[in-house]
Amino acid sequence: MQKRTADLGVAPLGPLLFRLSLPAIVGMLVMALYNVIDTFWVARLGDRAVAALTIVFPWQMLIGAIGIGTGVGVSSLVARRFGEGRGEGANQVGGQVLVLTASVGPLLAATAVLFSHPIVRLFGATPELEALSTSYLTAVAFGVPFVLFMMSTSGLYRGSGNTLFPTITMSTSAALNMVLAPFLIFGWGPFRAMGVRGAGWATAISQFSASLMAGSYLWSRSSGFQIRRRHLRPHWPTIRDIFQVGAPAMAMQLVGTAVISLYNDVLGRFGATAIAAYGLNFRMMAMVFMPFFGISQGLLPIVGFNYGARQYDRMWGAVRFASAVTGSVGLLLGALLWVFAPSAVHVFTREPQWVPLTVMAIRFTVVTMWLVGPQVMFISAVQGMGHGSHALLLSLTRQLVFLVPGLYLLSHYFGIEGAFASQPLADVFSFLATLALFIHMVRRYRPEPAALAEARLVAGDAEAGK
Repeated sequence: MQKRTADLGVAPLGPLLFRLSLPAIVGMLVMALYNVIDTFWVARLGDRAVAALTIVFPWQMLIGAIGIGTGVGVSSLVARRFGEGRGEGANQVGGQVLVLTASVGPLLAATAVLFSHPIVRLFGATPELEALSTSYLTAVAFGVPFVLFMMSTSGLYRGSGNTLFPTITMSTSAALNMVLAPFLIFGWGPFRAMGVRGAGWATAISQFSASLMAGSYLWSRSSGFQIRRRHLRPHWPTIRDIFQVGAPAMAMQLVGTAVISLYNDVLGRFGATAIAAYGLNFRMMAMVFMPFFGISQGLLPIVGFNYGARQYDRMWGAVRFASAVTGSVGLLLGALLWVFAPSAVHVFTREPQWVPLTVMAIRFTVVTMWLVGPQVMFISAVQGMGHGSHALLLSLTRQLVFLVPGLYLLSHYFGIEGAFASQPLADVFSFLATLALFIHMVRRYRPEPAALAEARLVAGDAEAGK
């Protein structure tokens, strides 16, 4: 563990970033594939079925926001406790994960079932989509406690240095969902055809199975945790510490949830096919963008270590390297997707109205794809430096200042083309804002002159000698 930590400050940046990013990239791609496979099967039921899934997606993002925020807070706190040599404190965090998921998860699931109709209307369901949307929501809601548990325990394992097991549980969940979905949707074999509801049940069952794996591992000796009954009593200081760190990540996800709901509301004026086109584009683009977020997770500890060591030249070198890689990949993938968008959409559907709208949505999205990766890298960098408020500000600026006004204004004057064009326009303005903050931060944290750095190290050694 000490060698891995030291590598953050001395190892070649390219191989180091790749090694740290790979588990996160694999896990995120698996989760993105999860949604794409669901959409592949549901698309066989028509555009209204995919539109229904798109209506419910903000609810799933809301659950994801809670899970991601909790997982980030748990991972940070557990890592600090182990670093301090406080194994009992790490077990305390594990106990609070069980307390939180056991109390919040069932409450959220019951809310979705009891208030399904108001919820889907809130997220943009039109009268023709309300029944299908509630059918999917009430099924997928039963998986909420289990997905929260899976995401929170993944934070525990990552905080203890185990990045492999969370990837295994997510991959298992996705694989099971891929297998189950067509059986429950179309009634293959002994199963009854349930349509959209079957897709929801396949998701819930796969999340339940993965949570069993996560729970079994948690109670085993291999996990590194020893949770006892005393750890299961609510401990408010620990819960507060978890959410102090996880709140910015949760807030960014919640803003994304609100934006998708607004898209559903605006596109609903143009019919179910427009919502379906947006939903299909969103899921396909998730496959493309997820590696960017995986690389950002690998970048964060490099930035954090070198920021703490005041090795600012190496820190900014890592940010520039990651930005160049993701920008170049975004440019290449964007060009390929622009050319082959029709072929990609034909994998899911060949309906004459649905295909051109989805192709248009994809092409509007990919035209600024090369700008997104560098923005994600810088947001991760300021998080690693401890400036969580800067990361939140950049995210809120992109979504609320640029995207939402553009969505309503452009859709009003240019129709559905304007609605889809609001995303790349927001990307351009957001990139300029990110670049301005990046230049400011580079000027603020300049590399130290060699003499000053040497003097600081000598002083540190002398202090340690005392």
